[in-house]
Amino acid sequence: MRVDQMLLAECGVNLTEAELHHRFVGMTFQAMIAEVETGYGRKLPGDLEARKDDLMLEVYRRELQPVSNVPQALSQLALPMSIGTNGPRARASQALKIVGIDCYFGDRLTTFEDVRHGKPAPDIYHLAAERAGFAAQECLVIEDSVTGVTAAVAAGCPTLGFTGAHQHRAEHAVKLVGLGAFRVFNDMAELPEIVRALT
Repeated sequence: MRVDQMLLAECGVNLTEAELHHRFVGMTFQAMIAEVETGYGRKLPGDLEARKDDLMLEVYRRELQPVSNVPQALSQLALPMSIGTNGPRARASQALKIVGIDCYFGDRLTTFEDVRHGKPAPDIYHLAAERAGFAAQECLVIEDSVTGVTAAVAAGCPTLGFTGAHQHRAEHAVKLVGLGAFRVFNDMAELPEIVRALT
C-alpha cells in the first residue's frame, strides 16, 4: 500500500493507505489503475507497473516477513498446496523465497498472468485446481480479501476467510462470510486443526 500510495501521489492522486487498502486490496494492479484513471479522469504513466515491481522487490528484501504462524502452519499440513494470486509471478516467487516458504509450493503458482481474467473472476482458481489435478470443489481455499473470497466462491471452492492481516477483523469477517466463506479465523496457528477437522 505504501508503494501504491507513493506512485499515485507522484501522479497527483492522493489516497491514504487506509483508502487504498479498503478499495483495492486483492485487485490486480491493472484493475486498480483502470479504476483510478476512470475515477480521477487522468491517464497514468505506462511504466507504473514496472516501477511498482522494482520498488516492491526492494521493499521485500528489506522488510518482508511471513504472516505470523504461517511457516509453522504450512509445516503441519500434509495436503498438496498451491497458490492463486493476482500478483505477478516474478514478485510472488521472490516473496515466497524471501520468507522461506517456497518449498511448500514448488512450481504450483497460478497468477493473473496465466488467465484471461484475474480475481474477482474465478479463472485463477479454476486453473490452479486443474494444474493440481483436482476439481475446484475438491480444493480448500484460504483467502484474506473480498476480491479473493469472491473469486474462490465463484469457482466453487470451499473457502475459509482469514482475517488476521486485517485492521478491522470483526467487520472484515462479516464481509467474508457474507461473500460465502464458510468459516473465518484470525490466527494461522488454527489452520492445521481446521484442515484436520475437514479431511
